[in-house]
Amino acid sequence: MRYKRNQLEDAICQTFGAEGPRARELKLRLKRLLVTDRRLAHRNRPGKRFAFYSQEAPGSGIEVMFTGYEAFAVLAGLLLLEHGIPQATVVNILRQLRSDLEATHRETLEKDPRVLFNQKALQANAKLGMIATDNTDPVFLVLVKLPDSTVARVHEVMAVCRGHDEMAAFLKKYSGPGRGSTTFEFVGLMHRLATNLAQTHPIKRGRSTI
Repeated sequence: MRYKRNQLEDAICQTFGAEGPRARELKLRLKRLLVTDRRLAHRNRPGKRFAFYSQEAPGSGIEVMFTGYEAFAVLAGLLLLEHGIPQATVVNILRQLRSDLEATHRETLEKDPRVLFNQKALQANAKLGMIATDNTDPVFLVLVKLPDSTVARVHEVMAVCRGHDEMAAFLKKYSGPGRGSTTFEFVGLMHRLATNLAQTHPIKRGRSTI
């Protein structure tokens, strides 16, 4: 399935529970992310893989359509923005991790929600110190900030981790004193967005509603 931009906007706002001014703010940020993805590719490395598109911009009069994964990537980008990560950095993170994120998105949507969100199983598997999630098979995006003394700046080490053990191993390897980390868990959002996308309807030419 492919979706028009208005369907992305509607489904993402529904997933965030956003209405009124909050919905308009999300749509404006969404638009800026899409523009940044195009502009960075053109200015820096033409032909570079996009964060939110499947291909280069089509000619005039041809409407851009988005896959279910690309809709999720936009939602993830908005979430990263709301945690204070700069717009261009968000785009670059989602470009670099696209292969892993796209694979986990596909795998996650193939899983039975009745099993994935089984609360009894979730409680049975809970361990002391484990990050709380709403599902039994979580997917984490982990960002670790490491100081780079050679250029006096901070750079990111990042990974898509399947499950608590893989995330713990990654953090053990890269995290530590003076190294801040940020973690996002996406499984619930993936399923809710997919459900909301299925309930949207395209409008003529896919124009934004802002």
